[in-house]
Amino acid sequence: MSGKQDQADQELLGDDKAEEVMSHLNAEMDTPTADNNWRVAGIDKDLTPLQYHYLSLLQRLVALKNTYQTDADYEAWMMVGINKAVYSTLRDSIEANVGDEAK
Repeated sequence: MSGKQDQADQELLGDDKAEEVMSHLNAEMDTPTADNNWRVAGIDKDLTPLQYHYLSLLQRLVALKNTYQTDADYEAWMMVGINKAVYSTLRDSIEANVGDEAK
C-alpha cells in the first residue's frame, strides 16, 4: 500500500515540472504573465486569455444589445436578459482586473 502512496505523491508533485510553471509567474503579482497576443481593439494592455474572453464577450453583448434595441421583433423580456448578461460580464471583468477597460 505504501508503494501506491509514493507513486501517487510523484504524480501530485508533477515530476519536477513545478519550476517550469513558476518561471512564468510575475514576481510582483503572483499571476501568470501572458506570452501571447491577446488583444481587444481599443485596449492597449497585455491580456490573459480569461481577460480577453470577458472583454470580447462584453463587446459582443453590447453590440447585440444595440442591434436588438432597433429590432422590429423587440420584446422587453429579451432586453432584460441581455442587460443581465452585460451586467454579469462587466462584474466578471472587474473580478479579472480589467474593469476600467470594460467600462
